[in-house]
Amino acid sequence: MRKIYEKGRSNILANNAMVATSQPLSSQEAINILSIGGNAVDAAIAASAVLSVTEPGSTGIGGDCFAIVKMENKKPISVNGSGINPKNANLNYFKKNKIDSIGLLSPHSVTIPGAVDAWFEMHKKFGKLDFEQLLITAENYARNGFPVHEIEAYHWKKNEDKLKKNKITKNEFLINNKAPKSASKYRNLKLADTLNIIGRKGAKGFYEGYVAKDMVNSLNHLGGTHTEEDFYNQKTIFSDTLISKYKENFINQCPPNGPGVIVHLMMKLLEKFNWSNINYLDSRRFHIQAEVTKVCFEIKESIIGDPNFSNINFDELISENSINNMFNKISLDRAYDAKEAYVTSHPETVYLTVVDKDLNSVSFINSICHAFGSGICSENTGVLFQNRGVNFRLEEGHPNCIDSNKRPLHTIIPGLMTNKKNQTVMSYGVMGGQYQPIGQAHVLQNIFEFGMNIQESIDTQRAFALNGKLKIEKSFSKTLINELSNLGHDIQVVEDGIGGGQGIIINRKDGILIGGSDPRKDGLAIGY
Repeated sequence: MRKIYEKGRSNILANNAMVATSQPLSSQEAINILSIGGNAVDAAIAASAVLSVTEPGSTGIGGDCFAIVKMENKKPISVNGSGINPKNANLNYFKKNKIDSIGLLSPHSVTIPGAVDAWFEMHKKFGKLDFEQLLITAENYARNGFPVHEIEAYHWKKNEDKLKKNKITKNEFLINNKAPKSASKYRNLKLADTLNIIGRKGAKGFYEGYVAKDMVNSLNHLGGTHTEEDFYNQKTIFSDTLISKYKENFINQCPPNGPGVIVHLMMKLLEKFNWSNINYLDSRRFHIQAEVTKVCFEIKESIIGDPNFSNINFDELISENSINNMFNKISLDRAYDAKEAYVTSHPETVYLTVVDKDLNSVSFINSICHAFGSGICSENTGVLFQNRGVNFRLEEGHPNCIDSNKRPLHTIIPGLMTNKKNQTVMSYGVMGGQYQPIGQAHVLQNIFEFGMNIQESIDTQRAFALNGKLKIEKSFSKTLINELSNLGHDIQVVEDGIGGGQGIIINRKDGILIGGSDPRKDGLAIGY
C-alpha cells in the first residue's frame, strides 16, 4: 500500500464489473453499456469508439487494433485487427519510383485501417447488444462536441504544426488554426456522419461504398496507391494466443505480426536473475531491464513480421537453450552494445480493459501509430489515417520487408494472464509504441516480483533502452542516474512520462475486481 501522504492513487474496487481506459468519457460509456445488459466485448468496442473521437491524437477509426477476448470458461482468443498494405505498394513499386524511405506524413505510410472490421467481427462472435448501439455515444460526442481533457490538449498543442501541413486535416482538427484547449469543446461533424454509417451498415459501411471511395480518393490525390479493392480485402484474424508459464500463472499474447512474443522472451530472461536483494528502484533492476530489452529487440527487429510471409518457431524461441544464449549476452557490470535497428519511437496509443459480471474479460488496444497518425484526413469522412506503414523495411529478404497485402511489424500488444484453471487473473496493457513489451514486463515484475498492487505497478518510475539511449523519467534520483551512467548507459531524461497503461486484477477468492489507470494519461478505472 502507498503511503497516504505521498502522491498517488488507490486501487479501484468493485463487486460486479469494471473498466479501465485512458479517458473518463470512454470509461463512463463502457459502464453504461454494461449497465444496460452488454457484455465485456460490447463495452470494449463502445469505449474504443468513444476514444476514436475524444483522443484523436492516439487513436481513431483510421487505425488498427489488437485484442485478447477471454470469455469465462472458454480459451483466450487473439484478435488481430491490423491493416494490410495496399496491393500496389510492393518493393518493386518503391524501387521503380526511386523511393528509399517511407515518410511519416506520406500516403505510402497509410496501411488499410483494420480497427472497424475488428470491432464488427468481434461483436459478431462475442457481442450481445446491437452493433449500432455501441457507436451511438461516440457519434453524439463527434456531432455535439466533447470537453477536451488536459493531457490530450497538451499533446494536441504539441502537434499543431503537423496538423497544419494538410489543408483538410487542418480544417478538421484545428480551430482557427489552433489546437483546442483543455476544457474547451471540440466536434467533428464529418466523423459523426461516418460513425452513423458504420453503425447502420456495419463494416461494409466503412470498407465499401461512399466512405471507402472517399478515403481512396483522398489518399490517391496525395500520391497513394490505395484502391477500393484494398479496403474490401481487409480482414480480421482470430487465433489462439501464444502462452508461456510465468511463476504460477500463464502469460497470453497475440501472435505476430505484433511483438507479443517479446514479452514472453523478456519474462523468461528476467526470471533467470536473482531478485531477492534487488528492490524496485535499484539501479541493477533498470540495468537488467535495459539489457534484456536490447537483446530481445535485436530479435524483434530481425525475425518478426507477418506470419503469412515469414514465420517463427515460438516453442524453439522460448526454449531453455534459446533463453540461455540470450542470457549469456547480458552482463551485470556493463551495458550491452546492442546491434539496434534505430526504429522510430511513437508513444501514441490507447489501451483499455473490461471485465463484466460474468467475468468475461477483454484486453484491447487501438492506435493510429504516431501522434495524429499520418496527418492525412479523408476529405469528406473525418477519418484521420494511421501511418503504420513506416514500420515496414525496404530491405529485400527481410521478414518485415514491404509487400502487397502484407501487415507490418506492429507495436501494439494487449496482455492477459490466466491461471492453471484457464481463468483470467489479470487483463492489462501498457501504451507507448516501442516501449510496450518492456512496459508489460515492468508491470508484471512490479506485481509478481515486488509485491505491488495494480495501481502502484502502473505508477512507478519507468526507463526504456532504445537506439543507444536509456530514456528515463524525471522522477529518477540523481544517485540512480549516476549509478546507471557508471554502468555505461547513455542517459536521456524525457520531458513527458513514458507510456501509459491500465489493468484489472480478478480476486476470485473474494469476488472482487481491482483496477488501476495510469496518471500519465487522462484515464480512469470505474466499477460497480
